[in-house]
Amino acid sequence: MGNCCQNEFSEERKALIQRNNIIEKEMKKEKSKANSPQNKILLLGAGESGKSTLFKQMKLLQNGKFSDQDVEYFKPHIYYNCITQMKVLVLAAERLGIPIDNTEIAEKIKEIKVTDLKWNDLFTDWIKILWKDPGIQKTYEFKDTNFQLNESSSYFFENIERIGANDYIPTRDDILRVRSRTEQIEQALFKVHDLEFVLIDVGGQRTARRKWIHCFEDVTTVLFCASLVDYDQTLREDFTVNRMNESLALFHEICTSPWFFESSFVLFLNKKDLLKEKVKKRDPSVFFKDYSGKPNNYKDSYLFIKDKFQKSSDLQNNPTRPLYIFKTCAIDTKNIDKIFKSVSDTIMRISAQNVGII
Repeated sequence: MGNCCQNEFSEERKALIQRNNIIEKEMKKEKSKANSPQNKILLLGAGESGKSTLFKQMKLLQNGKFSDQDVEYFKPHIYYNCITQMKVLVLAAERLGIPIDNTEIAEKIKEIKVTDLKWNDLFTDWIKILWKDPGIQKTYEFKDTNFQLNESSSYFFENIERIGANDYIPTRDDILRVRSRTEQIEQALFKVHDLEFVLIDVGGQRTARRKWIHCFEDVTTVLFCASLVDYDQTLREDFTVNRMNESLALFHEICTSPWFFESSFVLFLNKKDLLKEKVKKRDPSVFFKDYSGKPNNYKDSYLFIKDKFQKSSDLQNNPTRPLYIFKTCAIDTKNIDKIFKSVSDTIMRISAQNVGII
């Protein structure tokens, strides 16, 4: 009888040990997965939302500086931005019937071939002269309402003498402000405390979105970037579509996609600095009839846009899939550093929940 009980106890104990071993192996496996680059953070957003600037900021914060390869890569993009954006202003002045004093130089700017662009010292002088031209300054006032111009154009025009120097090396601010469309999928490895993850940036334009599907599997967190100042602009690829409506529709599509039912969501409402200036001249009520806040009021405008994105997500009443929202200025390193730390803490907490630590 005693031997029988002892054997039963022994078999039960053996089964319990085996079960514990299996559980421990599974936990180790999950923890290993959580601490591997397979923790995938996807950075999404419509074109010109500022998401690629956020990607550059995160790389900068992780590494402390931009690599020599980054500096060399963005230098021709900066030259390209300077020439193409001055061309946009010259052509817009012609279309709007605004006279330019320096017509000869304006014609020369129009003739520059931007394919395989090689910088010429004359370009520096031409841009400097045209940027001071009263006609170009008058034309600049009509940007967004009559034509589209990169938001950092004035920054580059005002720094053209430095940029045009023979020994020019792009600064951190130059790299953060330069516009270069994300045509390819870019990724960077990050380590926050003991957590490693890969951050993936993909193109925001409609033509680039078909490439996204390859990135959708096993995504821990989706970081979605939306511009706060797009309410009065249209897509570059389709002038009939309001940019903010496009961003809202895309956010809804991503939040409700079966690919992301297990993913957490972080929303960056970007360009808060530009919104403060824009609402003084362009009230959201002109473009969104459901706006009921105070006219030309920054706080009310922000809360209105924030509410529209919350509602479009279908996540506001879902306690199991919270939506984390941050108001950002992508070119402000201190602002992004603070937010990056908060987002990292959120990602670590989610990873810990996934492996059953909390």
